[in-house]
Amino acid sequence: MVDTTPTAPRTTTRDEARTVTTRPVRLPFDASIPKRWLADSSTATQLSNGVNLLFPFGERFFVRSVKHYLEQLKAQGDDELVAQIRGFFGQEGRHAREHERFFEILRGQGYELDEFLTRFEGSFTRLEKLFPAEYHLAATAAGEHFTALMAANAFRDRPFLDQADPIMRDLMLWHAAEEIEHKAVAFDVLTRVVPNPLKRYFVRVTGMAVAATFLAYWWIEATRMLAEQDGTTWEEFRADGARVQKLRRELGIGERRIGRDVFLRGIVSYLRPDFHPWDDDDGHLAEEFLKDFEARRLARREEEVA
Repeated sequence: MVDTTPTAPRTTTRDEARTVTTRPVRLPFDASIPKRWLADSSTATQLSNGVNLLFPFGERFFVRSVKHYLEQLKAQGDDELVAQIRGFFGQEGRHAREHERFFEILRGQGYELDEFLTRFEGSFTRLEKLFPAEYHLAATAAGEHFTALMAANAFRDRPFLDQADPIMRDLMLWHAAEEIEHKAVAFDVLTRVVPNPLKRYFVRVTGMAVAATFLAYWWIEATRMLAEQDGTTWEEFRADGARVQKLRRELGIGERRIGRDVFLRGIVSYLRPDFHPWDDDDGHLAEEFLKDFEARRLARREEEVA
């Protein structure tokens, strides 16, 4: 049973300020990226491609949801959170752009994406008409919790991601690192703009219900659409998935189940009234990768200039 006794709000679990940095990333996508770019697996690749298709429109919705409250927070003089919000906007904008650049690779591989993307974009229009602004923000905070869990899993599954095409590995891990870096921003905004703890708990739990349903449905739809275009049957999809789980065991990282490790874990932790995204202080995962990623990005830039 979940204890629903409200507790005093907080916006950090540590005293130090957390910086959210916008980085001028432009990945060197090219036609050499293979169709099965993750572990030579259609199942792992299409699950990853499926969630990739959700990012640009999803992240623009996240930005709109937070931006709605920006002037209110500026008027309240919350300069630290405002600075984090601006970094959040910059990061999400670059994520959307890079994933849309990857869409061109998928199109070049023969995938038809536009019908799905039109339906997916339309679902946000309906969602924003159906719910008031604070519920958009609550769905964003819950969505950011899911993406942060997926991000941490990506780093903890690094031996498996090392089986990916190097450009795609960089896309996934760069995005993951920045999702960890800004994972509390929307949640902290919700804490500020819905100060009543009982109302806030109701709003954020409702937002979780919306986000979990939305993510599960559209991730399945995207993956199904891609698999169908590949001509992959359900039996083939499952058999290849079993091969991937065997590979993961051989790599020493164990099996990964999206339903258990993203949805169930995400929902259970989020239902705690005293939950905060930084309860799981995994910032070091992002910091270690970003240091190396930035060094390689700058070296590549110098080579291009020379």
